[in-house]
Amino acid sequence: MPTQADLDAAKIYSSIMEEAKFRALNMNTFTNSKIALPVPLLREFCFLQLRMLCELIALGCLVAHGDIQDIQSSALQKAYHAGEIVKRLEKLHPNFYPSPRKPIFSPGHVHLADYDSEYLTKDELISLYGRCGDALHRGSLRQLLDPKNTATPGFEDIQAFGQKILNLLSFHLISRMGGDFHFVVALEAAQAGGKVLVSIAESPR
Repeated sequence: MPTQADLDAAKIYSSIMEEAKFRALNMNTFTNSKIALPVPLLREFCFLQLRMLCELIALGCLVAHGDIQDIQSSALQKAYHAGEIVKRLEKLHPNFYPSPRKPIFSPGHVHLADYDSEYLTKDELISLYGRCGDALHRGSLRQLLDPKNTATPGFEDIQAFGQKILNLLSFHLISRMGGDFHFVVALEAAQAGGKVLVSIAESPR
């Protein structure tokens, strides 16, 4: 039976996912629009959104796994670096990361099938977070003067990362330690008016 702490965690996780959805969809709008801004500036905006999305995913995992005592430590409560949060969580609970699912609906039942498309993995999140940091800084003088260090045209790479994040989050499962308690998350639920819906499920014993 979910406790009040579980319900509070689900509510906070829902608000984090609402922000993630807002950032991901607005990034898609920018990359597909005809806004009269130079491409390098639009790319910087998008990398800022990707960086924030990595942080939201990592912070969401902290919230979802708040039942783990070590997560209440001062170090993790103050942590903001997505890569470091992911590495620490993996040591505490190897299966902490969101697991994308493909919901198959039948009368009175929902089967959560394995997701069979690409999505942002733990390792890719860490790599992307580092890449965002590089994109949002001018770097060293040597890098600035390097003739090979030219601006990337277009948004194909950014759109690919954005899609992987949406694939990860659109419908996902977060399983707590032991695998018996889960948050089932829909990023856009019809029964919630298109908002995020976080349900709590327990595996049959």
